[in-house]
Amino acid sequence: MSQLDKALLIELFEYPRKRIIQSMELRQCPHAGFFNKADEECIYCHQGMECVWMNHNDELVDLQEKSVDDLKQQLLIAVDYIDSNLSPHHLSRRQCQCENCVWLKKVQATLGI
Repeated sequence: MSQLDKALLIELFEYPRKRIIQSMELRQCPHAGFFNKADEECIYCHQGMECVWMNHNDELVDLQEKSVDDLKQQLLIAVDYIDSNLSPHHLSRRQCQCENCVWLKKVQATLGI
């Protein structure tokens, strides 16, 4: 995969970052959203997946250093997250033009899924 294609994959991270951080409840988090795998509070926290994903893919992480396969895998996790948070009226996504569905279609087209 060329650098241009890798850059396109990296661009796709912007939307799920925004959505995940918006959904997180960080007021009660002793680590301000930074997952600590040694802390039992983190291990049993209902936001564990979100924290782990953000810690691996936020703006402070150099995604250029990641392999294309790793970028694709992380995007698939983001797809699952966005998809799981859609309300039932999104069952007919082919017609839906909301931000979530537009992003999902773009990722699916980019990854060929």
